[in-house]
Amino acid sequence: MEQQKIWAHFQNQRVDSFDHARGRYAAMAAAVARRHRGAAGRVLNIGIGAGGVERLLAAQGWRVSSLDPGEQAVASMAGAGFDAHCGWAQDMPFDDGRFDVVVASEVLEHIERATRLEVLREVRRVLAPGGWFIGSVPWREHLPDLEVICPDCGKVFHRWGHVDSFDLEPLREELAPHFDEVQCLRRSFVDWARARRSARGLVKALAQSALGRLGEPIASPSILFAARRGPA
Repeated sequence: MEQQKIWAHFQNQRVDSFDHARGRYAAMAAAVARRHRGAAGRVLNIGIGAGGVERLLAAQGWRVSSLDPGEQAVASMAGAGFDAHCGWAQDMPFDDGRFDVVVASEVLEHIERATRLEVLREVRRVLAPGGWFIGSVPWREHLPDLEVICPDCGKVFHRWGHVDSFDLEPLREELAPHFDEVQCLRRSFVDWARARRSARGLVKALAQSALGRLGEPIASPSILFAARRGPA
């Protein structure tokens, strides 16, 4: 499915549509800090979105690169001082072993399985030995729930361009041939910074977090994954 027009719209005209992702961005930055030992190093984020992952990681001292097929989104990140590149995850314009961590948050669900296998090979290639691939996908998403139809041409498509749905064990099995250690956890990404502004907000956030771990649909659970490249 061709998705460039979808993402050109959301990443440029409707960048506010990523406001709900602040909790997810924070969770990605926290997962990077947990998995990577020692000082902040080199990190690649695949899929710019609103640039939230890049800004959080840069604030932690990481040397951040971005990869996205959208020329306007890449130009915006480059203008903000980031090492941003236009390209596709299945054919990355980077040398072998360049990054200590690669992040792909809410990206894999946009990619058909055959192409995802190419993406995983590329992620492993650009990771340094011992490096981590960290990201997220929606958990057990029922894709027809977000189908829309173009009133002009009649094409039916997923509002966000999702083409696949994931569960814990199948995702682990997909990642395992490419990485030496794989962890997949069910989580609901809570915006804790916003939640702590009020007692009511904090109670709601705690409930959402707990329900997400249990897989309750009301909490919009995702899978947080972390996969490590071996030392050789």
